[in-house]
Amino acid sequence: MNTSRSTTLSLAFALCLPIAVAQSQCASAASSEEMLAAATAAAPANLASSKVTSPPVAKVAGQSRRTGGDPVDDRVELRTYHFTNTDEDLPYAVFVSSKVSKDKKAPLVLALHGFGGNHGTFMRTSCVEEAEQNGYILVGVMGYSPSAPFGASMNMGGRGRGARGPAPTNAPAAANASNQPPRAGMFPGRGAQAGGRGPAVGGTKETDSAKVSALSEVDTINVLCMALKEFNVDENRVYLMGHSMGGMGASYIGEKYAPKWAAVACLAGFGSPDLNGKLKTTPLYFTAGSNDTAGMGGKTAADRLKAAGFDIQWKEVPGLDHGGIIAGAMPDVFKFFNEHTKSTSK
Repeated sequence: MNTSRSTTLSLAFALCLPIAVAQSQCASAASSEEMLAAATAAAPANLASSKVTSPPVAKVAGQSRRTGGDPVDDRVELRTYHFTNTDEDLPYAVFVSSKVSKDKKAPLVLALHGFGGNHGTFMRTSCVEEAEQNGYILVGVMGYSPSAPFGASMNMGGRGRGARGPAPTNAPAAANASNQPPRAGMFPGRGAQAGGRGPAVGGTKETDSAKVSALSEVDTINVLCMALKEFNVDENRVYLMGHSMGGMGASYIGEKYAPKWAAVACLAGFGSPDLNGKLKTTPLYFTAGSNDTAGMGGKTAADRLKAAGFDIQWKEVPGLDHGGIIAGAMPDVFKFFNEHTKSTSK
């Protein structure tokens, strides 16, 4: 769907720095206020372009569909919206608890997938059931591509915090010959088409890794603002969670947009927030399975953050591996979210 000239101009202005600045400076280098203002302004047009690609197929638990290699609960609605930065339709997923009503503000969780995952990664029955029972809106983000780290960098040096890369221009780029999204080096062979994970999901036109990461952040904030526009959300109960690479993304997105979140959860995530950053006053939940060597690095990060005065909880879940923590942690994650609103934070 075509947007109006005014919407297009405002979006281009907000997502890119002024023309006097080189185009290689970018969306993710913009401040959180600029990014949120752009996504909020674009939300009506983005929602107008939104299409349901797969409506809920049942009102009860079940997993008869997949996105890529990820099972999707039958109560979830799968959608796309038009992403003007690359002129592609990007997917996202929405579940609204039957306990949510239009006349009462509801809590919302924004979920970021791990490497090779997609908007459906957190839309499996275990996660959806917790959202259902606790009365939440659950939104799954693509973040542009399966390997895009939501604005962070896959460079794991230092603390593992993501550095912001150069931004995309607002013009489409040519798709690469294989039509596969870029793969980061942390998990070789785990792209969208690798290991039997199913067909490609997400954007493919941009392949430069730094630009893809910047686009990933833009998509994430777009979807957040679309949900805030569409639903009657309690802005004191907006939560962020991510798994693995998405846990690193949750640290980055969480810190950059810290005023938005009532709490943040990192499941088997990599890296950690800045010890002197804005998340110091936001409740954090770090967790991993005891059988997950990589994810257990979260305990080191949690200990360091606790020593620095952060409000953080750590939990090791016995017997779970890197993937199993997504389902296994959900009761504890939603319990943690239920215990924290902005009014109860430091």
